[in-house]
Amino acid sequence: MTISTTMKGAATTRQGGFTLIEVAFAAAIAALVLAGMFKGYNVAGQEAQFSACNLAANAEAMRQLEQIVSADWVPSYNVSELFSASLTVPQTGNLCLPSACGNVINCTNYATVTQVSASPAYAMIQVQCVWSFPNTSTRFTNTVAVLRAPNI
Repeated sequence: MTISTTMKGAATTRQGGFTLIEVAFAAAIAALVLAGMFKGYNVAGQEAQFSACNLAANAEAMRQLEQIVSADWVPSYNVSELFSASLTVPQTGNLCLPSACGNVINCTNYATVTQVSASPAYAMIQVQCVWSFPNTSTRFTNTVAVLRAPNI
């Protein structure tokens, strides 16, 4: 850009440019935009990791639920246990996630079997998978439940 000024009758031409304050504001705006992009990238990564942990915990709960559902249940008189007690013992394991350097996520499955009605015979099987997100003390619980009829 060219600026012409007249000083005491003489025309002078000088080169125009950005002032120091304009450069400082442009750098500050660029820094804020970059910081926002990096923060957005971090938040998206944490959400993706949480989603992966959530799905893995759900798969762990479904795994134990399928073990209980596939067990034989033949209703008989004077039976207090619907299924073997070993099927409802809390199970501790790791979420099925890719891990590096031993950063595994532990989980515990708690299963309950409740007879909903005796005639017709139905039982509700519920499995809760309790896990905690890395670098936080917050515990999360994924619950799956199903109604099951006996094998007759």
